[in-house]
Amino acid sequence: MALSDLDANDKKVYEYLKLYDFVENPWSTKKAAKALKMKEDDVYESLSNLAEYMRNNIHIHYKDGSIRIGAN
Repeated sequence: MALSDLDANDKKVYEYLKLYDFVENPWSTKKAAKALKMKEDDVYESLSNLAEYMRNNIHIHYKDGSIRIGAN
Protein backbone atom coordinates (compact mmCIF):
# COMPACT_ATOMS: atom_id res chain seq x y z
CA MET A 1 0.00 0.00 0.00
CA ALA A 2 1.26 3.47 -0.84
CA LEU A 3 0.83 6.73 1.02
CA SER A 4 -1.71 7.81 -1.61
CA ASP A 5 -3.93 4.86 -0.57
CA LEU A 6 -4.28 6.02 3.05
CA ASP A 7 -7.23 8.06 4.26
CA ALA A 8 -6.84 11.68 5.40
CA ASN A 9 -6.42 10.88 9.11
CA ASP A 10 -3.83 8.18 8.42
CA LYS A 11 -1.84 10.58 6.23
CA LYS A 12 -2.05 13.27 8.89
CA VAL A 13 -0.72 10.94 11.60
CA TYR A 14 1.99 9.55 9.30
CA GLU A 15 3.27 13.04 8.43
CA TYR A 16 3.21 13.99 12.12
CA LEU A 17 5.29 10.91 12.94
CA LYS A 18 7.82 11.80 10.26
CA LEU A 19 8.02 15.43 11.37
CA TYR A 20 8.86 14.72 15.02
CA ASP A 21 11.35 12.33 16.62
CA PHE A 22 9.29 9.84 18.62
CA VAL A 23 12.16 7.39 18.81
CA GLU A 24 14.18 9.61 21.13
CA ASN A 25 11.11 11.34 22.60
CA PRO A 26 8.21 9.37 24.12
CA TRP A 27 5.00 9.16 22.13
CA SER A 28 1.84 10.71 23.58
CA THR A 29 -1.46 9.96 21.88
CA LYS A 30 -3.12 12.74 23.87
CA LYS A 31 -0.60 15.33 22.61
CA ALA A 32 -0.83 14.00 19.06
CA ALA A 33 -4.62 14.19 19.10
CA LYS A 34 -4.50 17.77 20.32
CA ALA A 35 -1.84 18.82 17.78
CA LEU A 36 -3.67 17.12 14.92
CA LYS A 37 -7.15 18.22 16.08
CA MET A 38 -8.31 14.60 16.14
CA LYS A 39 -9.94 12.36 18.73
CA GLU A 40 -7.56 10.03 20.58
CA ASP A 41 -9.47 7.00 19.30
CA ASP A 42 -8.97 8.20 15.72
CA VAL A 43 -5.23 8.55 16.33
CA TYR A 44 -5.13 4.99 17.68
CA GLU A 45 -7.05 3.76 14.65
CA SER A 46 -4.65 5.52 12.29
CA LEU A 47 -1.63 4.07 14.11
CA SER A 48 -3.14 0.64 13.73
CA ASN A 49 -3.73 1.21 10.01
CA LEU A 50 -0.19 2.50 9.53
CA ALA A 51 1.29 -0.47 11.36
CA GLU A 52 -0.65 -2.80 9.09
CA TYR A 53 -0.46 -1.06 5.71
CA MET A 54 2.82 0.86 5.98
CA ARG A 55 4.72 -1.81 7.94
CA ASN A 56 7.95 -1.16 6.04
CA ASN A 57 7.81 2.54 6.90
CA ILE A 58 6.84 2.51 10.57
CA HIS A 59 8.40 0.94 13.64
CA ILE A 60 6.71 0.88 17.05
CA HIS A 61 8.60 -0.27 20.13
CA TYR A 62 8.79 0.19 23.90
CA LYS A 63 11.79 1.84 25.58
CA ASP A 64 12.36 3.31 29.04
CA GLY A 65 8.71 3.05 30.06
CA SER A 66 7.31 4.69 26.91
CA ILE A 67 6.09 3.85 23.44
CA ARG A 68 8.48 4.98 20.70
CA ILE A 69 7.46 5.31 17.05
CA GLY A 70 9.68 5.86 14.05
CA ALA A 71 8.46 6.58 10.53
CA ASN A 72 10.27 7.10 7.26
